[in-house]
Order: sequence, then C-alpha cells, then structure tokens
Amino acid sequence: MASPIIMIIKLLLDPDVSKKVILQMAWSQVKAIGIGKVVAALLGALTVGVSSFIRIPQIRKLLINSEQERISVANGLSLSSLSLDTLNSLVHASFNYQNKIPFIQYGESFLLGIQNAIIILLVNFYRSVDAGEVDKLEGLSCSDKLSTILGSLAKPLAVMIGSVIFFTKLAPSNVIAFLEILNIPISILAKFPQIKANYKLKTAKHLSGVVLKANVVGSLIRVYTSFTDYSTKKQRKKSTTDETILLAGYTTSLILNSILLGQSIVYDKLGKKEVEDEKKNE
Repeated sequence: MASPIIMIIKLLLDPDVSKKVILQMAWSQVKAIGIGKVVAALLGALTVGVSSFIRIPQIRKLLINSEQERISVANGLSLSSLSLDTLNSLVHASFNYQNKIPFIQYGESFLLGIQNAIIILLVNFYRSVDAGEVDKLEGLSCSDKLSTILGSLAKPLAVMIGSVIFFTKLAPSNVIAFLEILNIPISILAKFPQIKANYKLKTAKHLSGVVLKANVVGSLIRVYTSFTDYSTKKQRKKSTTDETILLAGYTTSLILNSILLGQSIVYDKLGKKEVEDEKKNE
C-alpha cells in the first residue's frame, strides 16, 4: 500500500481533483493524529535525510587545502571518539535490521557510520604521513597515490570489514541487543575524548563548524521527538520507561554537543584576539 503522503501528492497532481478539498482532508487527518506527533515524525524523517551528507564538511576538511593542513586536522580529531561513535552506529543499524525495523528509524545511524568510517580512514592515513610511515602524496602519480593510500590503510580497513561481518553475520542476537542497551551511554562517552583533545590543543579548528551546529540541531530534534513519544504514552497511561531513558540520553547528548560547539566559538574568538594582539605589538 502506498504511503499516505505519496497518495496525497498524487491526488494534488490530479487535475480532476479539487486541491482545496484534498488539503482540507489532509489537515483534518493531521489534527486527528496530533500536530505534535506529525511534526515529530517529519523531523525524524528530515534528520535521516540530512544525515546522508552531514559529515561531508568534516570529510572536506581532510581532503582540501594543503597536505600539512590536512595533517593538522587529522591530529586534532580524536580516533577514540570516532571509533566509539562508529561502533554505536554499526550496533544500532545491526539491531534494527535484525528486528526488521523500518529504515527510517535507523537510517541516520547507518549513514553516519559510513561517513565516520571514511573520516577514520583519512585520519589514519594523514597521521601515518605525519609520522613518516608513508610517503607524502604531493608529486606522486594517480596510481602511486592509490597504492600508497591502500597500503597504509590495510589494517584499519581489515578491522572495519571484520567488525561489519561480526556484527551482521556472526554475533548472537542477544549480544547485539545488550550492546544496543549501551548505545546511549557509549555515544555520550564518545564525546569526552574529543572535548578533552580540544581543551588540550586550545583550538577546535580541526572540527567542522557546520557539523558541530548540525549535531546540536539534530540533538534538539531527537529531544523533541523523544519528548513527544513520552508525552503521548503518559497521556495514555502506558509505561514511559524506555522514552524516559531515551529522553535523558538525547538531552545529555545535546549538552555535550553544545559544549563542543561552545569550545569552537570560544577558541575561535581567543585565536582571533591573539592575532590582533600580535598585530598591535608589531
């Protein structure tokens, strides 16, 4: 059966059907379901859609500008944070896939996991370049560049492929279910290494400002959708334990994402002030 939204769009495109009547019917349905619930569902779908490219600005920071700048970005990113985040995405996607949950419910994690994996590979490569373990790419032919990149990434690629095979094919469902329970606390813990690294470096230039802002907005959306589910179940006098846990987790995630964004803003201002002071001293 076609989606109600698709059906409405088809009716709106039909020249023999009154657009006003269709829109009135649609509005009546929205009010019957609940405006808050409809908005929450639309925001959830929007979050999944935006996730398909939300890490691209961070990936670009590792691909554009000079090689030295890429190395600087790679050294500023926390592999611990990225790895925990990617593990969470893999577990969450595996759990939902095994339980035949609609893709819209876990597509966000699946797409973020792929983008995180790309970032991890780039960070590993440029750290290897910085350590002198592989030759720099400047001046090399395309085939030599590809050979150098693949050679340096053999180990992390093997770990990633092995992890995907284990969690999707080998791991017992009860293990996946247990790790899924730990999804929120692990995602929260994943933020601390990057916060610590930013504090130590006194800069957050290695992080994409677009990604930081998007993470805060995404967390806000998840808090809203979780609160909507919580309120709905509470009104129906049903158990709200799961929703309370999710709401607490997403709220904590919002706080930590806000701290990362705050670090970016504060350190950026401090950096500009230092540059201005140096110019005045000159």
